[in-house]
Amino acid sequence: MRKRFKRKIGAMEIELAILKHFQYIESVAAFLEGSGPEPELIASEDSAVAEWLAEHPDQAITDQQTKLYKTLADAVAAKKAGDEAKAGDLLDQAYLLYSQIERALFANEERREAEE
Repeated sequence: MRKRFKRKIGAMEIELAILKHFQYIESVAAFLEGSGPEPELIASEDSAVAEWLAEHPDQAITDQQTKLYKTLADAVAAKKAGDEAKAGDLLDQAYLLYSQIERALFANEERREAEE
């Protein structure tokens, strides 16, 4: 019973981190589309996923995470510079990175569960 409960907590932590990731990306998307304020840019190491990764290190996910946050910052910079096309392309890349990170996080958790 305790092991099953721990697995549920682990999965919920990942889901919460992923949700926060998505909300951040959506705030950037709203800005790029002109329907939201300029988001406060955060460093990848200050994100909810980074908090999870601090307890469950995975260099591949960390690298993708760093790339995602740089891509989002570049998209905001492109929008501010008036390059809407580049901003849109970068946002598309960010969504792809988000999807890859999400899959990797769940795969990581499944591996951890199997090892317990």
